[in-house]
Amino acid sequence: MAQYMLLLHQVPHYNMDLPREKMLEMTRRYMAWADGLRQKGRLVGGEKLVAGGVRHIGTRDGKPVASDGPYAEAKDVIGGYFVIEARDAAEAETIVRDCPHLAISPTNWIEIRPIEDMSQARAAAS
Repeated sequence: MAQYMLLLHQVPHYNMDLPREKMLEMTRRYMAWADGLRQKGRLVGGEKLVAGGVRHIGTRDGKPVASDGPYAEAKDVIGGYFVIEARDAAEAETIVRDCPHLAISPTNWIEIRPIEDMSQARAAAS
């Protein structure tokens, strides 16, 4: 089976003003979805990402430079991720269609990225 990373994109701070009960309900929906994938042997892992404390590392004049982020002008940020296993990209898309992230806000979207199996490259390099 192939692995895919699901990057959960959202508007910055879209859920910061939600009442506690609404936030708990949203969390329960994500957990139930993840538990269903785990029971089917499809969930490899995943976490919610913290909104603050983000650092961007880039280069300037060939040297690493750190800066704060994400910025207020950012159209979206990655609020979390999952890693799943699927037979192929079509099955990964089918799995994503049920993710609660899409139903929570019409501006949310999910990026599906295949993860390259590096086991052969590691073996060849040793």
